[in-house]
Amino acid sequence: MKEFVGGSCYVANEVIDTVIAQAAAKVEGVSQVRGYDAKNGRLKSHYDKLIQTESKDGHLITALTLSVSRDAVIKDVVYQAQVAIKEEVESMFGLVCDRVDVVVI
Repeated sequence: MKEFVGGSCYVANEVIDTVIAQAAAKVEGVSQVRGYDAKNGRLKSHYDKLIQTESKDGHLITALTLSVSRDAVIKDVVYQAQVAIKEEVESMFGLVCDRVDVVVI
């Protein structure tokens, strides 16, 4: 994250997790991101058991659970979700997204 002159910036994990869930939910073939209410655009209570994010020294790893549409190719959807999450996290927060683990249910 860039250093602020005369101050600092802290982004709560809940904000980062919301961005992660939104990025994954936009991917064609993703039918649900567990812990995220796509209809209302917000995280559900106890989402942190389903979306786990850790950031340290400008690097981030995350794990999330999602469902894939029946007619979609799972490996393609997972790859697209990983790319979308990485791009969104890196562009919005300036963090290096080292790993995106996806569990498909």
